[in-house]
Amino acid sequence: MIFLREYIADQLRQRESNDFIQDLLTDLSVLFANISYHINNTNLIPFKQLLLHQPLVNELATCLNEISTNGKHLDNSRLLKSIRFLLLMFQRLEKKQTENDESCLGTLLLPAVIKCMSSSYAVDTLTGLEQNFSQKLTERQMFLLTTCPLFLRWYPGDHNPDLFLQPARTLLTPFTSWVLNCQSDSIVHCSEEVRDMIRHLNVILVRPIDWETSDNSSQEFYDDYCKLVSQWISFLPIITRTESSSEASDRTTITRFIVQDLYNFTLHPSVLNFMTTIPNLIPTLLKMTDIQQDETQLNIYRCLGKIMVEDDIKTMAHPDKIAMIYIKFLSNSIGDVKKKDRFHSLLESLINWVQHDQLKVYLLDQNILLLLIRCTMETKFDPIKAQKPALEILLALSFKNDASSSLKRNQQFMNYIRNLSKNTISTDASLQRAAEGLLWKLEKETEAVAKPTTTSTHQFDIMISYSHSDKQICHQIHEQLVKDGFHVWIDREQMHGATMIAMAEAIENSNIILICMSDTYKQNVYCQSEAHYAFERRRLIRLIMKSHYKPDGWLGIIVSGKLYVDFVKLQFQSAYDRLKVEINQCHQQKTTLSTIISKGKGLQKSSAIVDPSVEQYSIIKLPHCINQWTNDHVKSFLVSIGLQDTLLMLCSRMDGHRLIHLYEMCMMNRESMFQSLKIELVEGHHKLFPINDYVTFLHEIKKYVPLTSVPLKTVQPERISTAVCNVM
Repeated sequence: MIFLREYIADQLRQRESNDFIQDLLTDLSVLFANISYHINNTNLIPFKQLLLHQPLVNELATCLNEISTNGKHLDNSRLLKSIRFLLLMFQRLEKKQTENDESCLGTLLLPAVIKCMSSSYAVDTLTGLEQNFSQKLTERQMFLLTTCPLFLRWYPGDHNPDLFLQPARTLLTPFTSWVLNCQSDSIVHCSEEVRDMIRHLNVILVRPIDWETSDNSSQEFYDDYCKLVSQWISFLPIITRTESSSEASDRTTITRFIVQDLYNFTLHPSVLNFMTTIPNLIPTLLKMTDIQQDETQLNIYRCLGKIMVEDDIKTMAHPDKIAMIYIKFLSNSIGDVKKKDRFHSLLESLINWVQHDQLKVYLLDQNILLLLIRCTMETKFDPIKAQKPALEILLALSFKNDASSSLKRNQQFMNYIRNLSKNTISTDASLQRAAEGLLWKLEKETEAVAKPTTTSTHQFDIMISYSHSDKQICHQIHEQLVKDGFHVWIDREQMHGATMIAMAEAIENSNIILICMSDTYKQNVYCQSEAHYAFERRRLIRLIMKSHYKPDGWLGIIVSGKLYVDFVKLQFQSAYDRLKVEINQCHQQKTTLSTIISKGKGLQKSSAIVDPSVEQYSIIKLPHCINQWTNDHVKSFLVSIGLQDTLLMLCSRMDGHRLIHLYEMCMMNRESMFQSLKIELVEGHHKLFPINDYVTFLHEIKKYVPLTSVPLKTVQPERISTAVCNVM
């Protein structure tokens, strides 16, 4: 084998030789490429010793540089085929190296391959394609448009983002133009060569780097990305029409790479925002969820997890199927070494789904806690790719009381995360942060919320709570606030990867919290913890970070009934001016609240004196059924239980149906509704709302509410029945 390797290097050095020699070079290159299929962890070192022969690598790099510089060898199909198979050989070696967190070929071959893909010859090759998907490719086309992209995909582009963006900057626009100009119906008869070309090119053009961790913006590619998204979506109905058995396999493969590409597009925040505006995307994907191909089915659910909102899930015929699919895939792959990558991908995508309260319930019904606890505690699981996302999913689920109670009862698990949160030496910082966040939610948040809210002078005027993906505009807001003399707390300035304890201290030490709302903010479980605690403790100002964004779910509850400052719809200065108005109003309200609190004792001492305004309300007999209550009945009920000075002021125009709605909202989120009612009473009537009054209302009305829980959106007044009604 060493002799044959030397021969390949020698013949590459000669380049242009007779046909017999070139055919022999091609045969040997194919042989070495086929042998490389058998590289594994056991034989990796011998393969490295055989293949990483410096003269061979040097000659191959020289050939590549000659191609990118002057187009040399592009008309020599025999030599191109040899180069192509040698690159495939090194690609398989690099793939195994990458799996072991190693790399060996980046110095010479990587820049040479990128130069080939970024050359004018690559553009000419792409624009020279026929305008259909069924064509056969030449050696030149396969080399530049299939093999080179395949070689690049196993390198981590974040180490040198500018280098990895070069092919996208060169080829994306002509590639998009070609896809748009191809005959749509020909996608059904897409050739295997074209499928491979599109699949490998898409990885380099759509996901050259990790956009969320890079300072580079994908905005320069936005227009082409949106065109490709629309075109791929338009192909799906064509592909999924009634198919003959002979075409079934081909169509499944085509669907597979299109759905994979759509998921890759969701990783670009701006493109994801565009995808949420496409009216037929969710119905189209939902129709495909029964497809009999695991990877495609998984990617469909990964896409849906990114683009669906609470209302979309409520309209699904069987939303519990999502939980069942994930539990099935997780259970089948959790202990399988060969399915390790799929297991990691499942956990990552499940984080998108657990932002939705409805899905949390279904997942808990499927006993997902035991599976996640196992994934967290067993040392065989990868700390970053498995244990960390498992902890973050548990943190999201812990916002449900039954999940929180179940986790607290598991003393072995609680001891484990306590130790994990304290072990700063051997524990990865992100894993430790996940453990601290969950421990905060399970043990420390209740104590912190129970502390009285102070109105004394704070260390900071403002705290900014935001998602990393929105950092550009949030940092701009921060800089402008500082210029205007505000003392502002932001993670960028104080610490990186701040723990929940540090965030809680920041919230306590800030007068106002800016909630910077976007899809990524809602999906981030740490942002949810921040926003939830901030809602309990401080005044919030809501800012919109993404165009067309409408908060729903847990974030929608927190910000309901409040105006937003839209930093996307408005010019920055106009939005910032509105923000300053909101800040000034908060300062004025704080002064008013302080005055009320200072008079609290006087109010309590005079509580025995009946408010003259109450005298107009007489106590009248209440109908047995609350759906028969008029406005006078509601007033009489609230006066009879001593809430004339507080809750009556907020409910003075309600009848029985509306009072039921209020109660159901309280049951959905007791803490949040208490804060909302308290703030409304202070701001609208300059009155305090004692916790005792809130608890009294919930207790006294219970006897009149329906025996079974009725979802808020489906309450029908004529069908409401109470305990008394049912007895009658």
